Amino acid sequence: MDTEFFDNLYFKLEDELMELGSDAAFYAARLAAISRALKELRERVMITGFLTDREEVVFFKFIKPRFYMLYIYEVELYNLISGVPRGTDDMVRDYYLLELAFIKRFYSQHSFLYDYYQREEEAMDEAFFLRRNLDVLLPEVAGAGVIGVFDDGFSTNQDYNFAKFRALEKLQDYIIERIRLIYIRPEPVIPDVLLSRGRLKWTDEKIKLVELAYGIFLSGSLNNGKLEIADVVHWLEQSLSIDLGVAYRKFISIGRRKNLSYTKYLDEMRDKIESYIAEKNSYVPKAFRS
Repeated sequence: MDTEFFDNLYFKLEDELMELGSDAAFYAARLAAISRALKELRERVMITGFLTDREEVVFFKFIKPRFYMLYIYEVELYNLISGVPRGTDDMVRDYYLLELAFIKRFYSQHSFLYDYYQREEEAMDEAFFLRRNLDVLLPEVAGAGVIGVFDDGFSTNQDYNFAKFRALEKLQDYIIERIRLIYIRPEPVIPDVLLSRGRLKWTDEKIKLVELAYGIFLSGSLNNGKLEIADVVHWLEQSLSIDLGVAYRKFISIGRRKNLSYTKYLDEMRDKIESYIAEKNSYVPKAFRS
């Protein structure tokens, strides 16, 4: 299984989506970009196939839903935003709370499968994620035809639901953030001089922060790994007052390093930590060292 191709395709898609931005005017363009990536993903699978059942399961359980989730999320987000009422903050809050209830209801309606997804269980993987076991009568499978990738050997019984779970979790986070922002003043009331002392700002090379972002993402250290690199990049940008631009392009330059370590910045951090600990220990009498 060509995991390098899948990763590169996903990062290029993220690159394109970030360039388009989140404005509703580019909604159709974002859907088109995701559809193209899914088509390219399908073509690759049809050409290379899978060496084992396990490879096929991994693809339809994790890799395809990673792409498909973006499409479902875009549709759900557009519908959510389109339905926001014009009125008081309380009206908007109640609307968002109702949407959260709909998401919770979906989880409840698919409680067994959602629990299976959350626990990352494997007992029924072959029934769920092998194409030869496809049951075209399942309503969840019928839903996978949204973008025309259902009846062409590119669907399994549950890859659509796994993608939708991921999309709804992302949508749920968005809604919760919207509710939180309703009750936060848009402008800071803290004097600028105090704000400047408390707010952190990245003052080193951007490439180093991109390396750190990918390290956090690939390690699965946030949200149990159930997020995307764009989420990590956005978090760091907001937290450290910096614009990383198209992070994927900077990551490509990391992969092209020939005479330097791919993890140059992380290596430097490790060396500094080790030196710091060694220096501290040098001041501690041997009798008190553990």
